[in-house]
Amino acid sequence: MTSFLVKVNSGLLTTEKVTIGVILGMMALLLTLGVAFRYILGAPFVWSESVSKLLIVWLTFVGTSVAFAEKQHITVDSVVSAMPGSVKTVVHTLVLLISIAILGSMAFLGYEYCLTVVSSTSPILGISLAWFAYAMPLFFVFSVFHLIANAIVERSFNAFETDMENV
Repeated sequence: MTSFLVKVNSGLLTTEKVTIGVILGMMALLLTLGVAFRYILGAPFVWSESVSKLLIVWLTFVGTSVAFAEKQHITVDSVVSAMPGSVKTVVHTLVLLISIAILGSMAFLGYEYCLTVVSSTSPILGISLAWFAYAMPLFFVFSVFHLIANAIVERSFNAFETDMENV
């Protein structure tokens, strides 16, 4: 079970990292072409700002999921690190459970938001505004998966890397 979970988790993480690379590449290309068309050819892309916003939204949520998978979210753990080991374990477990609960509820709220905007259309792109919102529930669910997978595989409820692990 653990090896299967590791494969799925690392496969998902790899896909997310490739997605980040593709989005960044698209943004760089869009920016370069936008500047060239605006200032050299005198024919700016009308739609480039909307596409950029869409890509930034997706980049944000994909990056959030990757950060959860790699325990790279910022923590302030000076109080926790001064606690005895058993208390640390309880605090880490509570933080993990609260993180899962918040991410789960944000995924649900994101899904509900998608349902409310699915019939609205972007005037410039002509696509549903839900495309701007789909990233939120999708990658919050992926973030929950990464947290649970890390907890099971590492047999640790520490959802975030601490400074003491890097020393």
